[in-house]
Amino acid sequence: MSFPSHPFWDYSVTLYAKPGVADACLYLQDRYGLNVNCILLCVWTAADGRGALTSVQMATALRRIADWESQAIGPLREIRRKCRHEPLGVPEFLLQTFTPQIEAAELAAEHVEQLVLADTVRDPAVADAPGEPMADARMSLRALLDAADVAVDARLNECLDDVLRAAFPDAGRDGVRPA
Repeated sequence: MSFPSHPFWDYSVTLYAKPGVADACLYLQDRYGLNVNCILLCVWTAADGRGALTSVQMATALRRIADWESQAIGPLREIRRKCRHEPLGVPEFLLQTFTPQIEAAELAAEHVEQLVLADTVRDPAVADAPGEPMADARMSLRALLDAADVAVDARLNECLDDVLRAAFPDAGRDGVRPA
């Protein structure tokens, strides 16, 4: 599949490949129901100098992708995970052919979602005036947590710190404290 080139996707692929980021993002997704692409969006907008996103902007972004997430990405993820742990009566040699296709379809669906999210914040003026990138990323993540109605706890902070430190290696470990 061929999608238009976009810096958000390129940034996300690079950040997600850094040690600890995928594990942290998947834990945040599975434990707290956070959208990985929204986590990456928060970090990318800050790293790109777009400033911090607000809770209203994050709520808008979450609404724009809600149907796609629940009707496209979610079912593909569920099928992929089931095939990994339960063969569902299908011979292993057929699963070995089928599973990479499901993984590719899920990745393509994630890519579509990222393009929609990037369109939501395409104008740098949409975000608050840029400040220090790490601080902007923290504020955007706080906005995501507020919009998703997720309470901050120590484990959530650890995972967010893992992502932030990978994105901004020279920064400290402050997490996203309650407002």
